[in-house]
Amino acid sequence: MIVYACLSRLTDGTPLSATTDYASDADHKVREGKRCVKLLSQHFGKFGMRVCLQADEVTLHCVIDECTAYMVVCEPTYPHILAFSFLDELKKEFNVLYTSSVVKSVRRPYAFIEFDSFLQKTRQKYNSSRALASRLNLAEMTTDLNLHPPSYIKLHQLEPPPPLPPPPLSGGLSSVTSGHIRNTSITSTPNGAVQYNGAATKDLSTVGVTLRLKPIPWYGWLGLVLVIPCVFLDFYRGAVAISMSSLEELDGPSPWHGIFFLTEMFIQTLQVYMLWKYNKFRKLATLGCTCLVFILNGFLLDVREGWLCFVYIFVSLLLLVGTFRRPFERKLPKFHV
Repeated sequence: MIVYACLSRLTDGTPLSATTDYASDADHKVREGKRCVKLLSQHFGKFGMRVCLQADEVTLHCVIDECTAYMVVCEPTYPHILAFSFLDELKKEFNVLYTSSVVKSVRRPYAFIEFDSFLQKTRQKYNSSRALASRLNLAEMTTDLNLHPPSYIKLHQLEPPPPLPPPPLSGGLSSVTSGHIRNTSITSTPNGAVQYNGAATKDLSTVGVTLRLKPIPWYGWLGLVLVIPCVFLDFYRGAVAISMSSLEELDGPSPWHGIFFLTEMFIQTLQVYMLWKYNKFRKLATLGCTCLVFILNGFLLDVREGWLCFVYIFVSLLLLVGTFRRPFERKLPKFHV
């Protein structure tokens, strides 16, 4: 027998009309039928113009036209040809009463509830075996179904897949105590730190990451090339100045000149190291070294040519700019599987 019938708009599944008087002993079948209608409404047009959805306790038949879906829920033993003949009568009568533009303009569900009277009358006719024997001519419907058979689908094809099981627990994110799982709240801070339960923090911004400086720019290489003769010249002049001077002499080179030469050599060597290797304070250190080179050349101006002082200051500036313009880059470790 026919349990439930309804009409829905094809574009969004809005219900237009449905049967309302069903027996109380068939309520569970109606609920199952409405569930099938809801699932099929999400897949209109995917299985063709005629669909037969088979569930455990009911069978849903559906016919689709330009903008309306006609559905009927029957018992599994109800003949398919009678169900599609019932839907064909609903479609013909509904198209006579309502045009497609009227259906598309509907704004609320069950806008054609008055069509329920025709649904009830037609359902009673198809549920009466005596009336069917004398009033129906199913030859045309039989031929049409043979030429355009419906699509037979199962309910599990429309049901959403089951949720995936939760991933295995890791040691740092949750803990198991006395057979119960206790989740740990985790929040991250802008500097890459992670807070566990708002208490202990740990910087995970560099976990699994190799710190490596970017390639040296061209002006950094120019500074490295020019600093080599500067360092050797400072070492030579500093050693000569110290060996030829005496603290007791009033004339001749001062030992402080030798100390300044050697100090400048050490400072520029330190600048090369800061440019070549990564250090947390390398920018601050190379800036301080550049300032010291400026000061030392002021003291050495009386024993060194002016253009040579300019060369030393220029080399120090090249090393400074090369250090500032060579930040470190993050490189993920290589895993060989």
